[in-house]
Amino acid sequence: WSGPDPMAFGPRGEVTLRWVGPEGEELERLQLDPEAFCAWSSPGNATGGLVYGHYGRPQDLAELRARGVSAQGHLMLLRLGRGSPAQKVAAAAGEGAVGVLLYPDPLDMAGPGGGPGLGGDTA
Repeated sequence: WSGPDPMAFGPRGEVTLRWVGPEGEELERLQLDPEAFCAWSSPGNATGGLVYGHYGRPQDLAELRARGVSAQGHLMLLRLGRGSPAQKVAAAAGEGAVGVLLYPDPLDMAGPGGGPGLGGDTA
C-alpha cells in the first residue's frame, strides 16, 4: 500500500441479526445500524450456533478446544481488545467459524470521563 486511494464500497443495505430456532423459525430480528458495518466483511449470510471465545486469542481458543468446544460451523462472539479485530477474525476462521460478532465490553473501553464505559458514539 503506497498511499491513500479512494476505495469503492458497495451500497449499504439492510443489516440484521436474526435469532432462529432449531426448526429455522425466526425468534427475533435485530435491526443493526448500516453505518456501523465493516466494509471489509464478506457479503452474505452466516448461520450457525453461537460460541463465546473471550478475546479470540490463541490461548482462549486453546481453552475452548481443551473443553471439547468446537467453533466449526458456528459464529463466534468475541470481545474487542487484546488484539486487533483482523487477528480475531483470522483466528476464528482458522477454527472453522463461519462468522464473527465483535462487541465492545464496557469494562475494556474508556467511556466519558475516562472511566469504564461506552461513549454515545460507540458503534
